[in-house]
Amino acid sequence: MKKFVAALISVVAFSQVVTAAPYYTGVGCNAEGTKCTFGKPSKRVLNWTKQGTVSELGNKCEKFLANIEGRKNIIAQNRPVVLDYRNFTYMWSKKIDAQGQAEIICQVEIHSELENVKIVSETYKKLNWVCDTKDQPGICAHLKSECETLRDQALQDSTVLDATIYKGGSLAQGEICYVATAKFK
Repeated sequence: MKKFVAALISVVAFSQVVTAAPYYTGVGCNAEGTKCTFGKPSKRVLNWTKQGTVSELGNKCEKFLANIEGRKNIIAQNRPVVLDYRNFTYMWSKKIDAQGQAEIICQVEIHSELENVKIVSETYKKLNWVCDTKDQPGICAHLKSECETLRDQALQDSTVLDATIYKGGSLAQGEICYVATAKFK
C-alpha cells in the first residue's frame, strides 16, 4: 500500500511539470509532438538563428537572448505571451568583423507555451543585387546598409519578436539579402 501511495504521489507530481510546446500536431503524435504518423507543424516552435558581432550578440550570445526576452516583455504588456527557450547553441563563423574577431552564430528553439499564440518566421523583405559600396564592380542595385534599415523597420511592428538578415545569392539575382522576422500570430 505504501508503494502504491508513493507511486501515485510521484505520478501526480510529475504530471504538474510544464512541458514545452509540441513540434507537430496530428494523428499519432505524442505529447512532445515527435514520432507522428501524420502530423503538421504546430507553429508554436521556431528555430531562430542570428549571426553578428560579439558586441551585438555577446560573447556567448547573452545579448541575443536578452534582446529576445526584452522584446517579449514589451509585447506581453499588450497580449499574453509565455515563451520557453530550448536547445540553445552558439558557434563561431568564418566571417571576420572589423575588429579582427570572428562573428558569432546564435541559435535557439523558441516555444510558445500558449496554444492560441503561434510564432512563425516570415520574410519581411528581399533585396537583389546587394553590394557593400556603390563603387563595387558589377551590378549594384542596393547597399547592405539598406538591409540594416529594413531590419530596423521590421522591429517597429508590435508583433515582431526579433528580426535578422540572411544572405544568399544566385547567378540571375546576384547577392541577395533577406530580412526575416520572428513574429507572433
